[in-house]
Amino acid sequence: MNSQPARSLSARQVALIIIGFTIGAGVLTLPSAAAELMGATGWLWVLVTGLLFTGAAWVAVKLALESPGETLVEYSQQLLGKPLGILYSLLLAAYFFSFLPVETRVLQELVNISLLPIAPTWFVSGSFIFAMAYGASRDIRQLAQVNELLIELALLTGVFVTLLSWQHFEPMHLLPFLAKDQLHLENFKVGVGTAFAYAGYQVINLILPNIKNPREATKATLKALLTVVVVYTFFTITVIGVFGYKETMAVAWSGLELAKSVNLEAIFLERLDLILLIAWLSAIYTTGLLTYYFGALILSKIFHLPNHALVVWAMAPVIYYLSTLLKNYFTWNEWGFYISLFTLAVSFIFTPFLYLLSLLKKRGERGR
Repeated sequence: MNSQPARSLSARQVALIIIGFTIGAGVLTLPSAAAELMGATGWLWVLVTGLLFTGAAWVAVKLALESPGETLVEYSQQLLGKPLGILYSLLLAAYFFSFLPVETRVLQELVNISLLPIAPTWFVSGSFIFAMAYGASRDIRQLAQVNELLIELALLTGVFVTLLSWQHFEPMHLLPFLAKDQLHLENFKVGVGTAFAYAGYQVINLILPNIKNPREATKATLKALLTVVVVYTFFTITVIGVFGYKETMAVAWSGLELAKSVNLEAIFLERLDLILLIAWLSAIYTTGLLTYYFGALILSKIFHLPNHALVVWAMAPVIYYLSTLLKNYFTWNEWGFYISLFTLAVSFIFTPFLYLLSLLKKRGERGR
């Protein structure tokens, strides 16, 4: 059986699931993209984009609350008809699974750069995929508990290191504000690519039936998105304030460079970049774990499989193969661009359209 305890998740766990899904590999390159778009004012792009996605998250929750006992897989078929509903669910499953090769490849790169420089690629990637598959084969309550621990560790460590780096913060690096010669909003690919960092709130349309009190779903989702917006904006302000926008554009792993810039007397804290890296690997793991689970959950519901774990283990070799195709930073950035395009489509086209259909359906039922 696809065992999922009914109404087992608290509002806090739901908020942390959304945060755990959203904050992953994308944050490591977000400041660079923001600086490339708007120079010293790149943090404003991060803030405004985050607020737009917070609005999209509100619409997604409202859609989920129209059918609180069902997931998107069920009510999309009611709203679109069975063939189109199944097709949309399949696209959403592919969307979730598409995160995994990127997360795997980014993790492997970070591990080889800072922790295990001579470790074989197949070993690092294979171990990570196995760990994700093992976790994703559990039920949602267990995943929520693991995520609760790991994402809080990552957030606390990340904020701690970011605060310490303010010893090198230069307010003048954030000026001039909205300088015309620094604005490059016409750079379509970079702008769209930042959407990758805000994907994650869509899981509310899959876990609402598991929430103890569905009425708390709106507050939990908005709290999660606003937390992500604050973290991203603060991190981007700090990176640009420490390095300046030109150097930020040139830095691939801005979080690690930020940690390396911190000077402390304590010997046991000399390598803050390693401390941040180990904590941030857990954030990448939570994103991979949750995307893996929800992708498998969608497929198991579509094909009425007795256990979503069957899909999890069947997809493991596929994920490994796809991760091997992402040879370098540029190829996984290209992959991330297409994920971002679909994120925008889901957030601002598909979900609002489904919500509109649900409202029209309710109005039609009342008029009978």
